Amino acid sequence: MQSALVIDAGNSSTTIALFTSEGAAIAARCAVRGGISAARGECAVAIRKAFAAADAAGCAVDAAMMASVTPAVNDAWRRLVREEAGLALEFVRHDSRLPFRFGYPNPETTGADRIADMAAAAVLHGGPAMVVDIGTAVTYDLLSASGEFFTGVIGPGPEILARSLHDYTAQLPLVEWWRSTPPERPIDTAGAMLFGVDAGFSGALRETIGRLLPQIGDGAALVATGGFAGRFVPPLGLGFKIDNDLTLRGIGIVAGLAAGEVF
Repeated sequence: MQSALVIDAGNSSTTIALFTSEGAAIAARCAVRGGISAARGECAVAIRKAFAAADAAGCAVDAAMMASVTPAVNDAWRRLVREEAGLALEFVRHDSRLPFRFGYPNPETTGADRIADMAAAAVLHGGPAMVVDIGTAVTYDLLSASGEFFTGVIGPGPEILARSLHDYTAQLPLVEWWRSTPPERPIDTAGAMLFGVDAGFSGALRETIGRLLPQIGDGAALVATGGFAGRFVPPLGLGFKIDNDLTLRGIGIVAGLAAGEVF
């Protein structure tokens, strides 16, 4: 496998890119808000951009792999990839060939995005490692020194916190919390909500990481990914490396393993 079309289908948006196995490189990264359900045409254009990047690099696209946490769209993605790329779309699963092993029961319940994150952590960083992935939900997953994915935590992301304030009250607005940092001293309802969402999520982030760090010990690789990792993780001062392409790299690594590559 020279390169693969990789797709990360999340709850709020979908990211399409080209993965090259040499160096686990990501190119032609394109995020589509709402994914295929809201913007099929944009998704098709993103696939074409990935193939254009492969052509420019002189490499063939041999595979298409997807990590999906939205099963309802999987068939639509199969059709689109077949139409645009002439490839059969494969999916990251618990029983895919993986560079780590599961250390807890019922791995089939594990989200494909978390599996991809652990695949990338195992190959690119080795264990022990912690991956924090901030999306609609935030996940905290731990890899042991022996390569075992042995525990993980799932919590609400900042979008869920902001939306819940609106959905479960009569008068609070839906604030676009991501557009600006919260005020130091709120003087209106929107500012009060921005402050509460930011502080509430930051506090939960710090507390969850603090509880998990003793389980992997000193010297662990700490990696953060997801659209808002760069906003929330550096202020913690814990030495996390930010890699916004980690999930895509993991999807590509799983595609490579399926093709018989060794990482």
